[in-house]
Amino acid sequence: MKTSKKIISLLLAVMMFVMVFPIGSGAKTLDEIQAEIDAQNKKLEELANQKDKQKEYIAELKKQTDAYDEQLAILDAEITDLNKSISALDESISEYETKITNLENEIEKVDAQIEQQNVKIDETYELLAKRLRAAYMAGETSELEIFLTSEDFQEYLTRSELMRQVSKHDTQVVNELKEQIEDLNELNEQLNSDKAELVESKTKLDEDRAELEESKRKVVSKKQSFDAKRDQVEAQIRKANELLADIDEDSKLAQELLAQAKKEEEEFSQKIDQELNGNGSSGDGSINNGVVNHSFRVSSKGLICPIQDKTVYISSNAQEHMNTSRSMAVDFCAPGTRVINGKTYHNVSYGANIYAVASGTVYTVSYHSRSGNYFIIDHGNGVTTLYAHCSSISVSAGQKVVQGQIVAKVGNTGYCIPRPTTANPSAGAHLHFEVRINGKRQNPEKYLPSPLV
Repeated sequence: MKTSKKIISLLLAVMMFVMVFPIGSGAKTLDEIQAEIDAQNKKLEELANQKDKQKEYIAELKKQTDAYDEQLAILDAEITDLNKSISALDESISEYETKITNLENEIEKVDAQIEQQNVKIDETYELLAKRLRAAYMAGETSELEIFLTSEDFQEYLTRSELMRQVSKHDTQVVNELKEQIEDLNELNEQLNSDKAELVESKTKLDEDRAELEESKRKVVSKKQSFDAKRDQVEAQIRKANELLADIDEDSKLAQELLAQAKKEEEEFSQKIDQELNGNGSSGDGSINNGVVNHSFRVSSKGLICPIQDKTVYISSNAQEHMNTSRSMAVDFCAPGTRVINGKTYHNVSYGANIYAVASGTVYTVSYHSRSGNYFIIDHGNGVTTLYAHCSSISVSAGQKVVQGQIVAKVGNTGYCIPRPTTANPSAGAHLHFEVRINGKRQNPEKYLPSPLV
């Protein structure tokens, strides 16, 4: 695209140059205008093809984005479902954590109660121990001692019963404390068992949640991958649309250049008509070659082909010129082996001889930066022929020429496509040829022999 823009910019610059220097100072030839029109039409066709291809390309890219959108919608739905499942598990896990916390608090309370009961047991045992020591120290540790130390039987019974009641009470207190500790231990074991079950259930929920998180991570990763791919396609679409805009811009510029070229073609034709009007010959368009000395094929109209190489052919016929620029002209190429400045080139037209197609008088010899070296021959009876882009011209204005006389060499002076370069100095070489009758353009093919040579 950058290359095409450079070419069109160059064409525009050349067109501006021509507009600055009016036709009167050296007009374009129909051939170079024709070449310009051909180039612009070809460019427009290429741009149209590029635009169609870009539209097809964008359509395919949009299909890809639609497919990605469908996949992303599915993945979003999966992520939504996973988030709901994770949220539900989080609620269950939270409930289990609350239950576990409550059980732990109860276990702590039971442990505290057990500790308190153990302290009571220790205190009871300590009390009993002190009582037994005191009784022992007092010598009242047996039934016999109680009996012997009692003043009477009634005292004995009273003291003995008292000892039994104290012992029974102490034993009962200890037993009750033991039973309480056993109950608390059972409750503690049950609470720890319940806690273990809750912890196991919570662990299972944590594992399920971890699996869901991993599934969600994979789905999110896949979604991010699709998002990235879709972004790439969107970038391609933006780039393609930018290219379409460039193509439209180039097409617009090419259309402007084409319109300018056609306008200049008309102006050039009018200039030639004006030059020939009243100055060139007029008549019935018949050809009188007089005495000639050649063996070239002559048409029924009395003309020979301006190039007599066996390789000569019409590279752009009158119809092609008319389709693009309404110019009645033909272009000739004569590919062959040529020696240019001591260097041999193959399959080029450059340097091929140009012959006068009929006898007559050279009307004008001129040069223009766009048309190159060109000249016109007046053959009498209103017939004139024009030859352009010559590498050299061997006749001058006012000179008499005879049919079959070498008058110039094929070249690529002025504006030719492709443009000559240092590496390929013979590029674009061809002969632009026109026929006029009483100043009006004619189809040269009707005046040329068939075959040409």
